[in-house]
Amino acid sequence: MATGSVNIFEVENNDVRIRFSCLSSADRISRAMKNMRIEEGDSRLQAEFRSPQPDVRFFFDGKEERGSVTREAVFFENTSYPTLIEAKEGVSCMSLRFSNSPIERSLSADGQLLYGAVSFGNQVGKADICLAYYKNGRHQTLRFTTEVLSYKMDYRSDMKQIIRDIEEEYSMLSFAFMRETYLNFRTRQGQSTDLIWWQIFRTCYQDILYACRHIIQAPRHRLHPEVRYERAERLRLLTSDMENEYSRFSDDANHLYRTTELCHTNDTVENRFLKFVMNELLNRFQTVSRHIRNTSQSVCLEKELQEMEENLQRTVRHPFFRNIGQFRGFVQDSLVMKRANGYRTIYQKWIELLCGYELEEGINQLETKDISVLYEIWCFLKVKNIVEDILGEKVEARYSGCKLTPKFVRDLSWGTQSEVTFVRTEDGVELASVMYNAPVNDSDKQTESAVRGTTTFTTAQRPDIVLRLTKRQKDIQYTFLFDAKYRIADSKQDGQDVPPVDAIDQMHRYRDAIYYVDQASGKPKREIIGGYVLFPGNYTKEEYAQSYYHQSAEKVGIGAFPLRPTSDLLVSPNDSEQALREQIAVWLQSKRMLSNLYKKAIPQHGLTYRNPDDVILVNYAPAAKLAKMRETGLCYLRTGEEQGAIVMTPEAVSARYAMLHNGRNGTLYKIKGKGPRFWAKADLEKKGFENLGHDYYLVYELDTSKSAEYNNIPALNRGPQTTKPDFMTWEELMEKKDK
Repeated sequence: MATGSVNIFEVENNDVRIRFSCLSSADRISRAMKNMRIEEGDSRLQAEFRSPQPDVRFFFDGKEERGSVTREAVFFENTSYPTLIEAKEGVSCMSLRFSNSPIERSLSADGQLLYGAVSFGNQVGKADICLAYYKNGRHQTLRFTTEVLSYKMDYRSDMKQIIRDIEEEYSMLSFAFMRETYLNFRTRQGQSTDLIWWQIFRTCYQDILYACRHIIQAPRHRLHPEVRYERAERLRLLTSDMENEYSRFSDDANHLYRTTELCHTNDTVENRFLKFVMNELLNRFQTVSRHIRNTSQSVCLEKELQEMEENLQRTVRHPFFRNIGQFRGFVQDSLVMKRANGYRTIYQKWIELLCGYELEEGINQLETKDISVLYEIWCFLKVKNIVEDILGEKVEARYSGCKLTPKFVRDLSWGTQSEVTFVRTEDGVELASVMYNAPVNDSDKQTESAVRGTTTFTTAQRPDIVLRLTKRQKDIQYTFLFDAKYRIADSKQDGQDVPPVDAIDQMHRYRDAIYYVDQASGKPKREIIGGYVLFPGNYTKEEYAQSYYHQSAEKVGIGAFPLRPTSDLLVSPNDSEQALREQIAVWLQSKRMLSNLYKKAIPQHGLTYRNPDDVILVNYAPAAKLAKMRETGLCYLRTGEEQGAIVMTPEAVSARYAMLHNGRNGTLYKIKGKGPRFWAKADLEKKGFENLGHDYYLVYELDTSKSAEYNNIPALNRGPQTTKPDFMTWEELMEKKDK
């Protein structure tokens, strides 16, 4: 099939025909082959087409198929399908439904025709497609099941791996309500929420009704001794005790004789269980249906719910149950419940409704969130688990919970409510945090954001994932942003997958829009952050090392990491995902991370960035003066306009260390307090300093209890300039002399 050709898929019965056209079918197949690195005809590109109705026929580009058919997939995510539905005479009121979602609003009617375009959006998985209609006043349907594939990854393995990983961390977070596709799962022992209960119930509802009606028509019964009082003429058999009684009352025609007769009764423990189950199902259904009605405005769904409730009520009120007692449990195992027709079905379905689910192919249909949302949550867990694994056993992870939405499904909260913090167990110091969907601002006013310590002064910014690292047991945090995009750009860079351009642009906007407010000045300053896109690109580790956006991440702090599901939620060491792990490990473990960040930061024109914690005062002094400074723990510098005087810069105020040297060798001290102070000449003279030619000096107090000696310091061996006070980083101080 040539790229751009039209693929025609048709389904019909004796009354109606549905025609789906796909203008980009060949393109979708081609992109899926490239993204999954598979050959044409691979089973991962095939889908099953089947119908429970024997009169349904499939047509693939005009070729007829019946029954269960496996062919090259027709339906893909994020693809529009022009649709035409034709009806024969006598057919009216047609409506189309995908699984649990009616889509009649997307189609237009014209006599015996329905037409328009349909799409599954980001939803992948199995889809039950149903065309409902009336013919000669009777309700009819055309039903068939197929699969919606992803062209970015193998949904049969990758998506289930994503769901499995998510469910291991946050139970019930993967599932949604009223979706157009679903996956199959097995039940397991666990908790059945309203969502799970409903999605299982709607698949077995008809089986339960059929089984109950079968039992009512042919119930299992038991022999029950029934006591009666009869006159003598109505007695069928006289026992020896009754003969004696008769001899005493033979003359009394009104005397009543007590008899016991074995009779058939439907009041069995199995029928009591049936009555209990049907009442419980009705009560639970009424509760769940209220949630559904509040969620959906579909007229078709409303009619369906009403019909289901009426059928349940009619069954519960059947005269059969009037003489059935209250269920008080099974005294012993019942072979009737396990083997008898009808009872076996009721028992099995009840157990399924009580249980949870298991992420394996099975019998129950569960609707899931859009794959783009699942991918976003999965990337959040990926980053979180990598951080947790690198930090190891020395930290405790503190989780925030999920929220229950109005659609009675679980979802991750935004901002701090979804934050996972990692606290060092020995002293309670926070080392890192990972936050999901953190809004930086939700109004046009300056407000404190969900990302602690940051704000925006313009529009709201909501990065998908925020990683914050705390260093040196201080309130110093570094922020890294990630946006998870379940998209791959149409064009490639050097033959490799790349993220969409708009996603990269978004990371630039995040970096420019997010500020922190300096506590000392109260002025906003830009965060020194990196912004990275997480996308389902297919790379080997070697390919990623040479990729375009790996290079950009190194140069400007904006780039992309490929993330695809594997069998390990952490990272496979042979995969391109290892690049993300290695990068986070550098951020977490590097002792010189702060200095490196400032070194790599790209300043505005005419400015330089220096880390206050790494700025060192470098001061020369003759031997006698140097000895006095070391003795008193005071380092003083001249102020004013003359040559050799110190210039009051931000580094002069924020420096944390001082190197006192003689032009070649030096001693490193930590500066005490929050910065220098002005001292009068007289105060310094009281400390023993002599030959002071100025009225005031800038004085640093040194912690002389700890010091470090350094010999042959390269930066000091440069001639007369080393005698001037200066401020530099450790790397600058220790670099080799220029040749």
